[in-house]
Amino acid sequence: MALIALVGASEMLPDGGLRALVAIAGETLIERQAARLADVGVTHIAVAVAAVPADLLATCDRIRRRGMKVTPVREASDLMALVEGDDRIILVADGLRAGSAHYAAIAKPGSPAILVTADTLLTQGFERIDATRRWGGLACISDAMVRDLAEMPGEWDVMLTLLRMAVQTGARRLYCEPALFEQGEIAIVTDRPTAALIEQSSLQQVDYGGMGLGRSAIMMPLIRLAGPLLVRSPKTARYLPYATALLWIGVALLAASGLAAAGALVAVLGGLCLAAMRFLASFRAQSAAHDRVRAIIRSFAWLLLAAFPWLLSLGGAAHAMPRFSEAALAPCLAATILLARLLYEDAGEKRRFHWLLPDADQAWIMLAPALVFGAAPLMFAILPLLALFQILLWMRLARRPEVK
Repeated sequence: MALIALVGASEMLPDGGLRALVAIAGETLIERQAARLADVGVTHIAVAVAAVPADLLATCDRIRRRGMKVTPVREASDLMALVEGDDRIILVADGLRAGSAHYAAIAKPGSPAILVTADTLLTQGFERIDATRRWGGLACISDAMVRDLAEMPGEWDVMLTLLRMAVQTGARRLYCEPALFEQGEIAIVTDRPTAALIEQSSLQQVDYGGMGLGRSAIMMPLIRLAGPLLVRSPKTARYLPYATALLWIGVALLAASGLAAAGALVAVLGGLCLAAMRFLASFRAQSAAHDRVRAIIRSFAWLLLAAFPWLLSLGGAAHAMPRFSEAALAPCLAATILLARLLYEDAGEKRRFHWLLPDADQAWIMLAPALVFGAAPLMFAILPLLALFQILLWMRLARRPEVK
């Protein structure tokens, strides 16, 4: 038994473009739908089309490069050729934007199911199910329904006919609150102004996640200010990993040349780029390779922090050993940051006050002015103690019961 998705891509916007190709935060709706479907185990999507313009073909090619099969279909017989016995088919409404939790709920094993919501002003873009309910944009049907539709004479709207067949056969109804539509968590994009409003809302509501005082209090707020500019161009996500990697290589080369202050300042900029990569990951359907690249760059930055005094001293003109205050305490600082990361990961989903923990961004931000004014030994002595104090404070606050 396999999961196959039927995604709508035939509805037109008032300006003549396809709904499915509307970009929100630099990514088309159908690409985001494909990413959500891949998360729940779908490996093959059928795209219900009336025509296949060049820009839709290019988008489907990008989805294929992420490891998913894509097949355009126009009739039920086309879909039937993709379905085998006991397969389940997920229906995704044309122009739908929904969260991962809704895809996961509809993809759970069981009898056919339909996501429904109340009939309100905010849900007028969805198909009506009965007098008080409208379709929520997702449904899961059986292969028998596709077979029945393929055997019916005449021409039928594949998506809507399959939905009506699921309603008539008494498919389970999974209810979602209309408030989700008000918050923009679920929506049908009917025009570009609506897409712009959803983009603005998603930029404000994105969960940055992660740990660290430097990242949470300084880096991410700065990135959020530039968020609208970052997400609108797909080229940003494409070239940002290369720029970030080059910056951190530059930090190592500057340190090896004896330019400590310049290296620390470039490291702060590299930390901003890492934060930008994490920010863009909230809006882009990225492959596992992107996550690995980000993890490798962050690990390299952490190792660079531990070895920074050694690079600075051994790479300098004298090629001398670094002072003990720097050579011993820099690895201690890196070790406390690693300890904070391990404690944060062990906390599981019940993470609280994670923004208090030390991170490499905080260390580089504090080291940069110290290196400029020649106070590096003092700062290398202070930072490990400060990091340990932050960890102890976090452990104290995280154990407090939540106020209900």
